[in-house]
Amino acid sequence: MIHRLARKELGLIHKMAHEIWPICFKDMISQKQIRYMLEWMYDLHQLEKNFDKGHEFIVIKEEKKNIGFASYEIKKDRSCVRLHKLYVNPKKHHKGSGRRLLQHVFSIGSEHNMNTLDLFVNRTNPAVNFYKKIGFEIIESIDLDIGSGYFMNDYRMKIKI
Repeated sequence: MIHRLARKELGLIHKMAHEIWPICFKDMISQKQIRYMLEWMYDLHQLEKNFDKGHEFIVIKEEKKNIGFASYEIKKDRSCVRLHKLYVNPKKHHKGSGRRLLQHVFSIGSEHNMNTLDLFVNRTNPAVNFYKKIGFEIIESIDLDIGSGYFMNDYRMKIKI
């Protein structure tokens, strides 16, 4: 079951990110960078600011337990949905939960008459292959300075809805 969160429920995203991120990113970036990025992106105040700017947050449940989440934004000026976050508990990988979250975001994009969905993903993240299998294409490679000497070394990927 996929559930859209209200602003007052964003603490759930904060909690899940702190459980999932250290496992998912342990082989991609340092523990120091993981802590920095969690504080930077998943601080409750930052999540609320993003929510207020139009980011939607959804969670997926399995057997009444939250096992993953996503965040997206409708960018009407670009006819695009931007997927900001999509994470599933590593113990639940390869069971279709990520695809269900993504399909939900595709549906939202279709409802809003958006043409494409795009996202940014770490270039060394195994999720790159997940997105390629679905039909995403790499549009560009970027190195984004996020402060404190850290960079996000990402691909921007895109797919037609």
